[in-house]
Amino acid sequence: MGLNWNRPTVAPVMPEPEQVFLAWLIAQPEDGNLREAASRQANRLAEYAGGHPGPRQLRQLFLELAAELGGGTAGGRALSS
Repeated sequence: MGLNWNRPTVAPVMPEPEQVFLAWLIAQPEDGNLREAASRQANRLAEYAGGHPGPRQLRQLFLELAAELGGGTAGGRALSS
């Protein structure tokens, strides 16, 4: 028994990479090293091997932030991954 109306399963909606990035950015401590934190996140996302483009776009946002805060080429080398 129960309420099973044989509805199709709906895939969960993933947040946009920009939303994830902004939420992460807001959650960072004021006295933290933002460049290092962004680099760590980019490195974690580099391990993603799935087919969804979201994690790659999110990684790009972290790389761009790290490069901006690091004075230029910090994220450029990692873009080829």
